[in-house]
Amino acid sequence: MTTDSELNKKRLEVKNEINEGINKTPMALPFNITGRFVQKVTGYTKPLPFMFCVLLLAVIILLILGLNYLLLFRTAQATTQITPISAAIVVEIMLGIMAASHFNIKLVLSSIRDSVVDSIMSSEDLSKLYEWLSLGWSPSTIRRFFFWWILFVVGVITLVYVFFSQEGYFSVHLVIPTLLFAFLGGASIYYAALMLLLPARLRTYNFKLYENDPAHSEIVADISTMLNRFTYGYVFLIVIMQSSFVIGDLPLIAQIVFGITSGWVPVIAQYLVNQSCIRTIISRSKRKTLNRIQAEVKSLHEGDVKNKENLEAINRLMDYHERIRATPDSNLNMQSLGNFLNQLALPLFGFLIGNIDTIIDLFR
Repeated sequence: MTTDSELNKKRLEVKNEINEGINKTPMALPFNITGRFVQKVTGYTKPLPFMFCVLLLAVIILLILGLNYLLLFRTAQATTQITPISAAIVVEIMLGIMAASHFNIKLVLSSIRDSVVDSIMSSEDLSKLYEWLSLGWSPSTIRRFFFWWILFVVGVITLVYVFFSQEGYFSVHLVIPTLLFAFLGGASIYYAALMLLLPARLRTYNFKLYENDPAHSEIVADISTMLNRFTYGYVFLIVIMQSSFVIGDLPLIAQIVFGITSGWVPVIAQYLVNQSCIRTIISRSKRKTLNRIQAEVKSLHEGDVKNKENLEAINRLMDYHERIRATPDSNLNMQSLGNFLNQLALPLFGFLIGNIDTIIDLFR
């Protein structure tokens, strides 16, 4: 049995891990490394503002792409549809998306620290949460992710080269912009898979709930809000990315595939695992309360059933049992369904914005 002191100690450990790791995620590391480099060069001791590091890294990337243009683009720009300015804009947009992803995940981690941790009633569950958190900044996990991510990017580039080489979508001078885009994109979506794992973890935890109506417990609302907020943030960033594809004049089929695989599929999967998580948390709490009531009824029933006080107690417990049983098994309502439909509509909105000229031509 976990004592209060052990539980509080474990909660503090998890919160400290979040405070220390929140700036070690793949989205935050490039900016933090940039800041530390400036501090080392200038001798400045105070931490640099995050947005300053973002702007500085943006300038460094522009310098790299400018050098790439001087060395390679000037001799090959006539053979490609993607201009130096287009490549630079797309890479800079991806840098902004990575910075926004950092803020999105920071909100998730802050919600876990400030709400979820204090509602978990088991040290074992806190240890499991600690393990999930460590995946976000584990060097070995990050290396494995980028290994497979690089293989995926190489596969995509190969397909583009095979099917669209005659249209100028791939050339040697695009290697550096593509690598930068791939690295920033990989860092931006690193947490997408982890956020699919989080509800599967949370559904098994023992939370402090309002037993008479678990669906309206504060922690249920907090978890639902946290997961929904992340999904909105993710979809919004995908919309920005998809809208930027018009700059590179990417093939329509590539944009459609991207919208489905990076937009609709993750959103649907995240919605399903989120709802399953909330439903399991609520149902388990209800079943625990109902089992306790049933045990009380059984105990009274084994006594003198002719006793008026026993019969009244049994009737009260049966009424209480029915009220608990009738409470919702999830927080699914019209608002949550509306949010889900909005999240599905946003990638389509990004696609339409990115191809507005093509769509207008179809109706002429």
